[in-house]
Amino acid sequence: MTCHKRYKIQKKVREHHRKLRKEAKKRGHKKPRKDPGVPNSAPFKEALLREAELRKQQLEELKQQQKLDRQKEQERKRKLEVSPGDEQSNVETREESDEPKRKKAKAGKQNPKKLHCQELKKVIEASDIVLEVLDARDPLGCRCPQ
Repeated sequence: MTCHKRYKIQKKVREHHRKLRKEAKKRGHKKPRKDPGVPNSAPFKEALLREAELRKQQLEELKQQQKLDRQKEQERKRKLEVSPGDEQSNVETREESDEPKRKKAKAGKQNPKKLHCQELKKVIEASDIVLEVLDARDPLGCRCPQ
């Protein structure tokens, strides 16, 4: 889409919104009236109030039931995602992953800088291409201090 067309569309939208706002101002703002409730002189006032209260309670119970249904559905989906066969394989992988953690814990007791240098050397030796990335926000910080 060309810039001319895009700007033209934006201009039309602005004009349309301006017209809508202007018409809304002309119509004026009417304050919504409050419900006065049931007058005291009305017959069966108590019955009407009880019915209204019952409706309110039923709506609340319905919302609560829907909420529980959604939670049960989510739990059921979670259980389906983790099937029994997966749980056994997860236990096996956890046991296998414990061994490297123990080795890392022993290595972590060494000097962290020395450990970092060793890891860096391993990565550089194993790589085919090495890229050096400079921070464009601070190029002087990435240069040699000489």
